[in-house]
Amino acid sequence: MPADNVTPFRRPPKRPIAPQRGEGLGFNTHRGKVVLAHALTLAAFSLNLFLRAPPLSLIGLVVGVAAILLVLSNRGQAMPWANTHHEHALRTLMIGYAIWVFGSLLTLISPFLALGTLLVQIAAAVWAMLRALIALVLGMMRKPIPNPRGWLI
Repeated sequence: MPADNVTPFRRPPKRPIAPQRGEGLGFNTHRGKVVLAHALTLAAFSLNLFLRAPPLSLIGLVVGVAAILLVLSNRGQAMPWANTHHEHALRTLMIGYAIWVFGSLLTLISPFLALGTLLVQIAAAVWAMLRALIALVLGMMRKPIPNPRGWLI
């Protein structure tokens, strides 16, 4: 049957789900990619929290960008349970870094808000790390995220 034979009564075929090659936590399995995405999310926020000096803080940013690229490249191509994890990890990274930048902008408003900056960034990092840790455990068990677009797990 030719692929261009699409009528109003026949839908085009869906893109097939990528087959899983190998077992366990290999990086070419759906489970391995989910675990790696959440581990990179944990590493990005913990590095940003502890390495706050400008040259060293780029390490956390690079790890965060690597996590975003991994999640975006696998989004929509995995099993349905893994797609919930990719959506969840992407939202955790984007919302967490948005709050982190907002906390940094408090220092530009007034140098007296440095304590507020630190508290906002610590709260964002703790929120993101708890969210990623819970998702990491669910990913190890191959369970979907109940509400991947929510603010909590």
